[in-house]
Amino acid sequence: MKDFYTGFYSAIDHSPAHHAFCEGVFGRDLGQHGFADMEQLGLLQQVTQLNPARHALDLGCGSGLITEYLSDVSGAHITGLDFIEAAVRTARERTAAKAGRLSFVVGDINRLELPDSEYDTVLSIDTIYFSGDYPATIRVLKKALRPGGEMAFLYSYGREPGVAREEFPADTLPPGRTPLAEALGANGLAFRTWDLTTRDYLLAQRRRETLAELKPQFEAEGLMFIYENRMGDALGVSRAVEEGLHARYLYRARVPGRTGSARRS
Repeated sequence: MKDFYTGFYSAIDHSPAHHAFCEGVFGRDLGQHGFADMEQLGLLQQVTQLNPARHALDLGCGSGLITEYLSDVSGAHITGLDFIEAAVRTARERTAAKAGRLSFVVGDINRLELPDSEYDTVLSIDTIYFSGDYPATIRVLKKALRPGGEMAFLYSYGREPGVAREEFPADTLPPGRTPLAEALGANGLAFRTWDLTTRDYLLAQRRRETLAELKPQFEAEGLMFIYENRMGDALGVSRAVEEGLHARYLYRARVPGRTGSARRS
C-alpha cells in the first residue's frame, strides 16, 4: 500500500491525465485520491465552520492540496499528517510561504503521537479506512482535541468487490450502525450525519465516463496503475449502490461534556 501511494503522489504532480480527471469529476484538481468533490468540501467547511481562530488536524493529507485549499478559504491553521514522506515533503515545499497557518508532519494513523488538547477540529477525508482499529484511533484523536472540539469524517462504507453480496451485513449501512458510528459511540462521542450516498453514486458514474475518455492519455503517460485503481473504485461503488449495499456520509462528532453521551442519527 505504501508503495502505491508513494508512486501515486509522485506521479500526479506531473500528470495532465490525472489533472483532467480531477477537474472533470471533482470540479478542481486537489490531488484527490478519495471521493470528495468541491460540493462535499463546501459542506465540510460549512459544517465545521473553520476560521482563522481554529487549529485543525487533517488526518491523511497526502500532498496537502485539500489541506491548503481549506486553509486558504477559511484562514484556519491546519496541520496535515500523512505516512508518505515524499508527499509531506512536497506539501511543505509548495506551502512554504504559508507556513504561518499550514504545517505538515509525517505520521502513521495506526501509531499516532499527537499532543493533548492541541486541536479544535480533526478532519478525516476518506482516510479513517487506513486505521486497523477505529476505536483506538478515535480515542487518540479525542484526546488531541480541546474542550468543545469536534471531528469531521467524509466516509464511505459498503460491500467491497471481493465480498459476496450475501456475506455483507446490510444492517450495518444505516449511519448509526456503521463501523465508524460504532467506534464513535464506543468513545462516548455524540454525532450528527449527512447522507451523501446519491452524490457518491453520481460521482462514480462521472468517474467511469471521464476515465474512459482519458484512458489513452493515462496509457501514454505510463500511468495505467492509476487508471485501473480509479476505475476499480468507480465500478465497485456503482455496483454496490445499485445493490443497496453502499452508503456515504459526513459525520460530525463533538467532544462531550462531563454528562455527555453518544447520540446516533
